[in-house]
Amino acid sequence: MSLSIDTQNRIRPFVSNLDRPVFAIAGLPEEVIAVLLAYYARSREDLRTHLDRLLADDSLGVETQAQIPSSHAQDKARAFHEKWVVGYGHASVAEHAIVHFAVEQVSIIASKAIEDLRLGSFTEKSTRYVVFDSGSFSDLPQLPPALRQAYRTACRHLFTEYLDMFPHVQERVEATVPGDNDSRRAAAVRAHTCDLLRGLLPAGTHTNLGITANARALATLLCKMLSSPLDEVRNVGEQMRAEASTIAPTLLRHVAPTPYRQTPRETLPFVNREDRGEANPSVRMVRHDHDALQRIVLALCYEQAVQPHAQARIEALDQQDSSTLQAIVDRAMAKRGPHDPAPRAMEASHITVELELDYGAYRDLQRHRMLTPAVQILGCSLGPTVPDELHSMGFHDRYERALGSVVSTWRELAAHDAFAAQYVVPLAYRIRVLWTLNLREVFHVVELRSARQGHSSYRRVAQALYREVCRVHPWLGGWIRVDMTDHVLARS
Repeated sequence: MSLSIDTQNRIRPFVSNLDRPVFAIAGLPEEVIAVLLAYYARSREDLRTHLDRLLADDSLGVETQAQIPSSHAQDKARAFHEKWVVGYGHASVAEHAIVHFAVEQVSIIASKAIEDLRLGSFTEKSTRYVVFDSGSFSDLPQLPPALRQAYRTACRHLFTEYLDMFPHVQERVEATVPGDNDSRRAAAVRAHTCDLLRGLLPAGTHTNLGITANARALATLLCKMLSSPLDEVRNVGEQMRAEASTIAPTLLRHVAPTPYRQTPRETLPFVNREDRGEANPSVRMVRHDHDALQRIVLALCYEQAVQPHAQARIEALDQQDSSTLQAIVDRAMAKRGPHDPAPRAMEASHITVELELDYGAYRDLQRHRMLTPAVQILGCSLGPTVPDELHSMGFHDRYERALGSVVSTWRELAAHDAFAAQYVVPLAYRIRVLWTLNLREVFHVVELRSARQGHSSYRRVAQALYREVCRVHPWLGGWIRVDMTDHVLARS
């Protein structure tokens, strides 16, 4: 395609090249980019041609010389979206508008509500690399004064214990780590100390988030947040809606609380079971496909069924013995490299497992969004998980006393508002989660989360998941790359 000099000058600030079929688009408002990409669905012309025409007749209101979009561009884009997105229901157009957020000083509880968005990207403040400051937790001004004060006192006590124990635990960790006192060793010692003590942090602890999402997915998230039972989540949702509206105002125009999302918590019974005295296994198989091997082999072979007789062979797979089916899986997996995912055919079968794990580990594992989770409300009734190393270091009793100090406050808060009571619960306390995931995601979770660099809490969950899956599907055992070693130091 040959472009005139005038065209080149107009569009050059907004495209990464002028003559190649693949190029990036930049320097335009997100809603304007969504307009340009949406034209692909209804026009034979290329994007550069559309961009040049819109710039030439000022349809976008963009100052090409200054390379700075004017507010007029937003007005033009808004008119387009009013017609095509709102008027004709082409909501997929909104997926081309991307919004980036910095969300700071929100509680870990609120961060989990935000990160529930499946089609989003998140980076969060780490409990492994950051020592949290005293008093760095969300206030709960909606509580009655006496309960609010009890909550604040309990959180301050947890932070005091966390910070007081830190240098002593760090000294003990340092004594066990071989090597010279270099920066890498010091970082490993500090990270491991953070790992051991993070369970003392209340779930109301402040964290920071970086978020990237398209406008369509963001609208779904904001509707959910605005319908939350938590005041903080609703308030943060309002702030996110206001800030996102500076980027994609039309696409987020209909964001609002929805009775549909509020109904379940108002009509379904709330069950709060007390501690049974001992922990369940960290992973329990609830259901699985008994014909999983046949399902996987069918998916593996189907794409190769280009001849009629091949189709007949596929239909007869359920008549094959397990060793024949196993051999097909083995051939499919044989050349899998160290960075290759499991074949997509593994998505043909699912399992449902119940996890019982400390909230700190759940905070990490919640980031796996290629699965369907159901999460119970956080509380103290299931008891805490205490790191084994604190026994040998002599800090076990103090750690447990600190964790136990919040139980009475949690009960008082839960009697008033079970959702707000979550904020005072330390990360060491266990929570139950129901996961439904396909076998391909099992590979991903086990291989990533059992690796040495992971936190010991979620490494044990990944290892237990591997054992449960292999118990019902032993034919998978040799292909999932699991690290079953108990490493004393995760990073060294």
